[in-house]
Amino acid sequence: MAKGLPVLERRISSIKATKKVTKAMELIATTRLKTWKDIMAQTRLYTDALLNVVHHHLVNTESDELSLFAENEGVPALHIVITSSLGLCGSYNYSVYKYVEDHIPLDDEIIIVGEKGMRFYRQSRRKIRTGHVQLLKMDDADIRHLARFLYDNFKAKAYAKVTIVYTRFINSLQTTPEMLTLLPLNVTGAAAEVGYGPLIEPSIEEVLASLVPFYLNNVIFAKLTESIVSEQSARRTAMEKASDNADELIDELQLEFNKMRQAAITQEIAEIIGGSGQ
Repeated sequence: MAKGLPVLERRISSIKATKKVTKAMELIATTRLKTWKDIMAQTRLYTDALLNVVHHHLVNTESDELSLFAENEGVPALHIVITSSLGLCGSYNYSVYKYVEDHIPLDDEIIIVGEKGMRFYRQSRRKIRTGHVQLLKMDDADIRHLARFLYDNFKAKAYAKVTIVYTRFINSLQTTPEMLTLLPLNVTGAAAEVGYGPLIEPSIEEVLASLVPFYLNNVIFAKLTESIVSEQSARRTAMEKASDNADELIDELQLEFNKMRQAAITQEIAEIIGGSGQ
């Protein structure tokens, strides 16, 4: 029985070392979560104002450029799917994968953001357009490049519509995957609210050619930011649960260790007493 004591000691020591790692990762995720939540709050205000400009003030203007407000027919859709590049974030990526399987047809193309998603979909039957994997680094040049690519290809009628699948942050304990349509621009109810559109200078074509890619750039940045907030929240929760599980396991093993040690001492005392009586 005493031979099992060193084994338990090593297990307890190993779990304590693991707990230090999970606790440190929990603290890091908590700090990053606060930072990105502040960025997300600021980004949401700006993006909402920009959405209002695009959706409500340009819809009543007559122009060939308003093909941006209608889906293209006879071609597949394109979807940007945001995943993480790091692990240990619980079911964050699995929830995105499941949402994609439930809502995106196999004939549509997808752009994967994040290394985890790219590794997962390489083994699938999905039509993947590569070249935009590292966007989670939040490089503004890469985001602008992607926005211009979406704008040019949608205008060229290469895709029926363009959407982005991201993880919406509800609170620190709840996130959910969602899909937002980037193109065509959603103008449901906008015409009735505006009545007459504003005067556009120098021309509606020039304004839309500059404004829509700028709008796409900001919306993509906003949804990337919200997905990062959701990822950090999921990682903090996962690491917190891992630390709690480590505490419970340490308590169980410590109790077992104490019982075995007490039994070993009792046996030794009994052997000593038995030997002295002979």
